[in-house]
Amino acid sequence: MAAYSRGVTSLLHPQTFRLPSTVRLTLLNARLQANRAHHLTRQFSASIIHRYAAPPRTSTWAYMQHDPVLRSVHQTREPVLLYKEPPRQKYLARVYSWATITSGIGLYNFYWVSALPPGLSFFVAPTYVVIGIAFSAIGIHLYQRPVRRLATLELVPGYKGGRLQLRLTGRKEPWSKDEVIDTDIFNATISEKTRPMLEEMIEAERARRQNIRDGLEDYNIFAKTWEIMARWVEQKWTSFFLRFKFAVLQFGIIHIEVDGVKWKIDCEGYLLEQGAAVDRILPVD
Repeated sequence: MAAYSRGVTSLLHPQTFRLPSTVRLTLLNARLQANRAHHLTRQFSASIIHRYAAPPRTSTWAYMQHDPVLRSVHQTREPVLLYKEPPRQKYLARVYSWATITSGIGLYNFYWVSALPPGLSFFVAPTYVVIGIAFSAIGIHLYQRPVRRLATLELVPGYKGGRLQLRLTGRKEPWSKDEVIDTDIFNATISEKTRPMLEEMIEAERARRQNIRDGLEDYNIFAKTWEIMARWVEQKWTSFFLRFKFAVLQFGIIHIEVDGVKWKIDCEGYLLEQGAAVDRILPVD
C-alpha cells in the first residue's frame, strides 16, 4: 500500500530531471562566458565602426551659401572677376629692361677677362668670371619670368546648373595667344595667401614714397640736415632692395596650380576684396 501511494504521488506531482550541482555550475559558467564574449564583441565592433567612420562632409550647397561670392554667382548665374593682371606692356618692358641690364653686365665682365692687362693678381680674372656668371644667370632667370602668367581669373556658373567653375585665361609664353581653361572650383590650389603679400607690398610702396622731411619742423638746421641725409640714404637703399626683391626674387607672385600646371598671379594687379575672395575660395597647397 505504501508503494502504491508513492507511485500515485509521483504520478500526481511529477518532479523534473535534476543534474548534479557541479555539472549545473559548469554549464552555467560556460553560458555566462559565451554571453559576455558576444556582448563584448558587439561593443568592440560598434566602437571600431564609430572610430573609423568617415567624417560628415559639408555639402556643396552649404559651402556656397557660406561665401558671398559663391552665393552671388550661384544665384545670378553671372561670372565674377577674381583677378586681373596689371598692364602687360608695362610689366614686360620693366622685366626685359632688368634682364637686358643684368645680362649686359655679365657679358661685359666676360669681355674684361680677355682684356685684362698682364701682371695682375691671380684672383682678378676669376673674380670677373664669377661676377659675369652671376649676372648672366640673373638675366636668364628674368627672361623666363613672363611665362605662364594669368591674365584673368573668373568664377563662372556651372554648365546646366552644375557646380561652379574657375576660368583661367593666360599665356604660356608672352608671344602666344591667350589660353582659356575651365576647371572645377575644388581642383585648384594656391601657393600662399594673397592678402598678407598684398599688404606687405602696399607698406613697401608707402615707405618708398614717404616724404623724408616729415616731422622735422622743430629740428635746428644742423640736426635737420643730418636727419634728412640719413633718411635719404635709408630710403634709397630700401627702394633698391625692394626693386631687386620684386624683379629677381619674384616677390608679389602667387602660383595657382591646376592639373599639375602652375600659373602666376601678380599681386600688383586687381584682386577682388583685396585678395580676401581668392584666399577664401582657393585652399593653400
